Amino acid sequence: MKIKSYYASSVEQAIQKARQELGTEAMLVTSRRAAAEARHLGAYEVVFGAPDSGENIPAAATPRPPSKDLSAELQVLRAQLEDIKRVLQLNNARAQGSDPDIDELHRELAGADLDSSLVRKIMDQVATLWQALQPAQRSAAGIDLLRGLAEECIRKQLRIASPNESKEQEGNRILVFIGPPGAGKTTTLTKIAIQEFLARRVSVRIISMDPYRVASHEKLRSFAGILGTGFTAASTMREFIEAVDEFRSKNVLLIDTPGYSGNDFEGARDLSGFLARLNHKEVHLVLPASMKSADLGRVVRRFEEFKPDFLLFTKLDETESFGAIVSTAIEAEKPLSFFANGQSIPEDLEAASLETLLEPLFTRERAGAISAA
Repeated sequence: MKIKSYYASSVEQAIQKARQELGTEAMLVTSRRAAAEARHLGAYEVVFGAPDSGENIPAAATPRPPSKDLSAELQVLRAQLEDIKRVLQLNNARAQGSDPDIDELHRELAGADLDSSLVRKIMDQVATLWQALQPAQRSAAGIDLLRGLAEECIRKQLRIASPNESKEQEGNRILVFIGPPGAGKTTTLTKIAIQEFLARRVSVRIISMDPYRVASHEKLRSFAGILGTGFTAASTMREFIEAVDEFRSKNVLLIDTPGYSGNDFEGARDLSGFLARLNHKEVHLVLPASMKSADLGRVVRRFEEFKPDFLLFTKLDETESFGAIVSTAIEAEKPLSFFANGQSIPEDLEAASLETLLEPLFTRERAGAISAA
């Protein structure tokens, strides 16, 4: 018996691939969501068994994996039932003549670089709403209504940070900027200092914390000198704690942290532990919008130790698709605070908004259709 796994974005597609290669004699052993390390091959895995050449296996002798964990088996069965339900919904849509619009919407969402699991979730919700309409309504509305339904599904899952209305408490606020190397934390901190505080004549103290690279303080020191705001460089945890204790009751503190990568994240433990004990703090996880969705997900999970309150995306000008931002924000279930879309200080900074993210999702597909015509 030859056992082989097939991966695809849906169970149905994976089964089709297996049948094409192994033929109708192949037997389905199991289907499941792909493991994290194999997810780049496809969201779902189906395992097929086929007889080796010369081997004759009765049709009734379907192999079954040993049962080691009943709860795990139940989870697999639930996932399979959800997949069957999804296939039936799509087949029902095709039977009623709506598949061209459904398929077009699916292509647009996938083309917008949304995570494949999010695309499936949106398509499930849209298909349910679509089938509730009368055939005449679906025919008259077409793809534009489907886009509207998909956009509404995304809107309900995204969260935007509420603007701070309490000016009296600003003296107790601490804004901490964390993120991977090269995300743009220092430049973004400077933009926020000008737009959010200095423009309103709020006293600001900038603290640069980096125990590894002493020279890393100089860029922010120069910015602080130009802005005329207080600045403290902390090269040890002791210096950092003393600076926070000294200035936290008098100023809004803006704290820049090292760009921790996966290799040196052990050094973040002391800093995250101290920050966890601070009150009135806002931890912004700064992420580059140009990063791939899978990489963004890994960074978010890595920095969860800091318990970030918000996601802040930079470098929006370096990508044509915001699907990775949408997918990451929905998966992380954290509100979006700011968008930075260039290097100009302080102009290239705006409060996060749904319109900025959602408007380009479908326009790329439309623009392509127009230019093709």
